Formats: sequence, structure tokens, C-alpha cells
Amino acid sequence: MIENKTILIVDDEFQMRTLLSIYLKDEGFDLFEASTGKEAITKIRNNPDNYDLIILDIMMPDLDGFEVCKIVREYSTIPILMLSARKALEDRVDGLNLGADDYLTKPFEPEELIARVKALLRRVTTIEEKKDEVKLAFEDGLSIYYENRSVYVNNELVELTAKEFELLYKLALNPQRVYTRDDLLYLIWGEDYVGAQRTVDSHMKNIRSKLYAAGLKNNRIITVWGVGYKFV
Repeated sequence: MIENKTILIVDDEFQMRTLLSIYLKDEGFDLFEASTGKEAITKIRNNPDNYDLIILDIMMPDLDGFEVCKIVREYSTIPILMLSARKALEDRVDGLNLGADDYLTKPFEPEELIARVKALLRRVTTIEEKKDEVKLAFEDGLSIYYENRSVYVNNELVELTAKEFELLYKLALNPQRVYTRDDLLYLIWGEDYVGAQRTVDSHMKNIRSKLYAAGLKNNRIITVWGVGYKFV
């Protein structure tokens, strides 16, 4: 259920915050606002469990949305929907690589905003409902804990973003199964995501790099050329 969910709106423009509030209040969401990146960081750090989703503008004067996203991802997996007038593919990829869950360009229709917000909240709710005390352990020292969304190599914590964890867990849960890039975009980013397939590639590259840096000698994420990826 996504009723009574709480959303933090982060935007330096009063008119945009007001407009977003009007759209979202009509859908029954509880709303909080921050007018700067620093204010947003303070609110989230002080009460990380208060918010179910963050709507985050990129172009802000103190800390931009990219920097805020990067800081939040150091300690939280709260879903983040980025908003920006910047439509370049590089900006969308940068935001997603930093850990944003979705990216919406301005101007946008209120129906699309609401649909994306609800899709993100549904995905998180589904994950929470299915959550179990699952531990995936492998002989080379890799351990994946679903309940607290953590990954270890030889008891050393590996820092993954929310999307990186979801990708690794999905693959590891079904070893030898080949997932296409479109499969993974749908399963991890959702059916409403509009973006390039190389988003998956960049996330896979990051996961491999982090696991290797942590001491994992085996490359467990295999590229199936022309198709996608599998876990071995």
C-alpha cells in the first residue's frame, strides 16, 4: 500500500515546491520541504526513517542534486526521483549512477510525475513485503544479506548503492540465469523507466570493480555478449 507515504521535496524554487505540493497532496501524500541541499541533508540525517521518497532538484545554489544524492547514498537507500531542466543523456546517466532511482525532466505533466512517484513507492513496498532474512553465501567469501541490504567479501563490507545491490541480489538469487538488459531495466528500475541500456552496463562495471577492490578474486558477473548478464 502506498497511502500515507511521506515525501521530501527538495527544490530551491518556491513556486516549484508549491506546484509539486499541490499535485502530490491531491494523491494523499504527506509532504515536507527543503529549499537547499544542505537543509535536505540535515533533515534526512536527523530523521532518515521519516521519509519514504525524495524528490530532488539538480540545480541548486549550495549543494546541487548530484552532490546531495551522493551524500544520501552513503547512509540511506531512500528512493530518489531527480528533477531537472537538463535533458542531456549524460546528466541522466550521472544521476542514476550516483544512486538516483529515476530521473524526470522539466517541464513535465503532473500525471507523469504522479505515475513515477507511485511506481517507485510500489516497488519499495513490494520489496519490503517480500523481504526475508535471506543470506546468500558463496565459497569464495562473497555474502549477500537481503534484510539489511549489505554485501561482504571475506567479512569486509562492500559499499554498494541501492541499485547496485538490487542488481547483484537479483542475479545472485538466480545463478546461471541470463538476464537481458531490458529484463534488468524492468525489474530494477521499473516499467516506467525511460533510459539507455548502458545504464545497466555502467552499474555492472561498478559492482565488479567494488567486489574486486574488496578482494573477490572470481568474476561472478559474466557478460553474455549480445544478450545481457548472468551470475556464476
